[in-house]
Amino acid sequence: MKTFFSSLIFIMLFSSCNTSSEKKEVVTVKDTVVVKNEHKDSVKVEEPILVACTNDSLNAIANIMSGITDTNLVAFKYIQSSNDYKVFSTNFNKRWLGFDSSRLHTLRDFREQELSKVVTKQATLFYPFSGPDILYAQTFFPDVTQYVMIGLEPVGSFPQFKKEDKDSLQQYFNKVNTSLNAILKYSFFRTESMSKDLRNTEVDGTLHLLTLFLKRTGNQLCSAKPVTVDTLGNLVYLKEFNDLKKISKPTKGVEIKFTDATHQTKTVYYFSLNAANGGLKSNKGFVTYLKNLGTINTYLKGASYLMHKDYFSIIREVVLNQSEQIIQDDSGIALHYYTSSNHKWDYTFFGQYIKPIPMFAQHYQADLDTLYKVQGAKTIGFGIGYNF
Repeated sequence: MKTFFSSLIFIMLFSSCNTSSEKKEVVTVKDTVVVKNEHKDSVKVEEPILVACTNDSLNAIANIMSGITDTNLVAFKYIQSSNDYKVFSTNFNKRWLGFDSSRLHTLRDFREQELSKVVTKQATLFYPFSGPDILYAQTFFPDVTQYVMIGLEPVGSFPQFKKEDKDSLQQYFNKVNTSLNAILKYSFFRTESMSKDLRNTEVDGTLHLLTLFLKRTGNQLCSAKPVTVDTLGNLVYLKEFNDLKKISKPTKGVEIKFTDATHQTKTVYYFSLNAANGGLKSNKGFVTYLKNLGTINTYLKGASYLMHKDYFSIIREVVLNQSEQIIQDDSGIALHYYTSSNHKWDYTFFGQYIKPIPMFAQHYQADLDTLYKVQGAKTIGFGIGYNF
């Protein structure tokens, strides 16, 4: 059985069984959906290995990028003493404290009271069309040991923070603040904004926000390596992040290893690529990489209704066939793909289903509206997704 969770201003859970008695379950939470697939050969989640993470230089630069002042810091001490950094750190500390004590607190409560009871743990969480949103992925799924995220936005590179630039960093910190506006206010990144916010000289990709979110949620970074994927689906490591900008590969990514607040070792992969059929047909190595992940859980939020469309069928089938559980909002996979798939799905709903925002009005789902009203939904207590 597979489980599917989805939401509009709501979340759904769907479950399914195929002819081989495979059971899938789906849970939907206000703009969030979880789909569960209980394969006989499901991957068991092993207890994470506790390993001390020591990478002082990486964490030093990550702290500067995140506005976290370290009184014991030796590297980049000249940056911490600069006025531009002090202003950014002071203001962002207040901004983050407000966000953490209100929004994140609510999300954690929902995870503990609802999601943790219906989501079966898997080692890997797949998050297509994520942008740099490791924030919501880790908040909702803290037990995952591997996060695999994809988007169109470039990986980017770490800033240099040279001593001679210590008094001219205001523009960098302003760009960081601007790039965070949508997700801190509305729970998702706006694609149009990211095309500008994460493609400029100062903030040149997702690496900046991935680093900030990981540090601000209490993680210690162990390593950050540029990667690509070869034609056989294997990871290939590059020497420098700038090398990603020089190569003509369909997949460009980053591997970040970190330990969380409980000292559990985890890995996040972000891959920049074209996930439409046209892109994946010429990028079979990455499709192989995804298939090699085995059984996964999938999270879909603010996915622009892309997998409602025929020309995103390849990535949609990967999600439907390999996911034990899918947590999504209505912008993820349309209900009729669940009902017509090779698996039979059960559904659980949280929040309320309302029509999509005007930009996506054509993706209103009458069948989903009917099912939601007949089956009913639990309250969610917060807004998430486009109808925030």
